[in-house]
Amino acid sequence: MRKSLLAVVLVAAAASARAADLPRLGAGVVLGVPFGVTAKYWLDPKYAVQSHLGVSDGDFTMSADFLKNFDEVLPRKIPGSRMPVYLGLGLKVKSERSAFFGIRFVGGVSMFHSKKPIEFFMEVAPVLRVSPSVDGALDGAVGVRVYFL
Repeated sequence: MRKSLLAVVLVAAAASARAADLPRLGAGVVLGVPFGVTAKYWLDPKYAVQSHLGVSDGDFTMSADFLKNFDEVLPRKIPGSRMPVYLGLGLKVKSERSAFFGIRFVGGVSMFHSKKPIEFFMEVAPVLRVSPSVDGALDGAVGVRVYFL
């Protein structure tokens, strides 16, 4: 029993040390809906949270998403690079005449530079508007983030 517990602790420590070597927080610009700034924080190698702040149709827009990344979906054409596909669920707030509140269903693809902590991404997010009325919208954007922490 002690050996099993020790093995689990050692594997967890090795995994966290490996994850600690990779930058976890990135910030950059996003172009599309919205036009503004973006940030992403990796919780572990498969899960991340991202947020976009910006302007869309002249109104302030903010979104926050929880993402699951699928690393092995697309083939790696460039040695050492990563190109995960991601899916997620999030929230969106937009300041129109009355505040717009919606649920985002996010899908996208990222490409990480093989030697530098840079991520290029593109995503599409259908939005279910739930307040002040039920309606639909579509967000789409491309962007770049630089990882530093």
